[in-house]
Amino acid sequence: MRTDLVIDVGMHVGKDTEFYISKGFQVVGIEANPELAQQVAKRLSAYVSDGTLRIYNVAIADRVGTTDFWVNSAHDNWGTTSAQFADRYAALGGTNRCIAVPCMPFGQILDECGSPYYLKVDIEGADLLCLEALHGRERPKYVSFGGGLNCMGFDGTFAGLSLLWNLGYRQFKVVNQGLNHTVRCPYPPLEGRFVDARFDGLCSGPFGEEAPGKWLSAEEVLLKCRRLIRDQRDYGMNGRHFRSVWGRCYKKYRRLVGEPVEWWDIHAKLGAGIN
Repeated sequence: MRTDLVIDVGMHVGKDTEFYISKGFQVVGIEANPELAQQVAKRLSAYVSDGTLRIYNVAIADRVGTTDFWVNSAHDNWGTTSAQFADRYAALGGTNRCIAVPCMPFGQILDECGSPYYLKVDIEGADLLCLEALHGRERPKYVSFGGGLNCMGFDGTFAGLSLLWNLGYRQFKVVNQGLNHTVRCPYPPLEGRFVDARFDGLCSGPFGEEAPGKWLSAEEVLLKCRRLIRDQRDYGMNGRHFRSVWGRCYKKYRRLVGEPVEWWDIHAKLGAGIN
């Protein structure tokens, strides 16, 4: 494991990537959308030139070649290789444009770059391909994946947690992205250098020991995920009560108690479990 490396799968506009660099890590950024990858390469060109940042403008797939990639006109963070996800996002706003992009297995990137200290995965429907690629390899100390609670439902979330468990991850956090604006990095730092960063809904935020919340056991995180998935099904975007008066009241209540109905990331830590 390279303790100086973070891999950012789903780099988007590079907010997380830039944060990891500012923390003192080398970064491998992976982004399928060619326009976004070019924007980040231009904005962070100094880091690309000195080798701090390496960008792969590819989609993650189970093969080398090309694949369909849907770009949403209203939300560029909703790009996906999943037709099912694309249809779901189109129902929420914007229109989809399908383009062909190069693709490759995540295992090949690991072979070329090494196993990272922290692996962030947020690629709208292909997250599990990255987790599956960790089998038989040196594993990152920390992993996070996004979208599982919101789009994959309980089956997809359970599959992701099961993969992590089989890989040796025993502690978990469930992080509400809707609270990112309240999150601050601790001082003294627990990961890398101290950075007085600010986060929004397009960031994954702090990672490892700096990720907000306490570490949970597998049993605890599954119970929490069941409730959160139920809330997403009923009150999340395009949920059964999304546009109802009751739904609006419930979401307002959840914001008032400090746990809005929003997107969630699951973080995992390698090693011993919680007694």
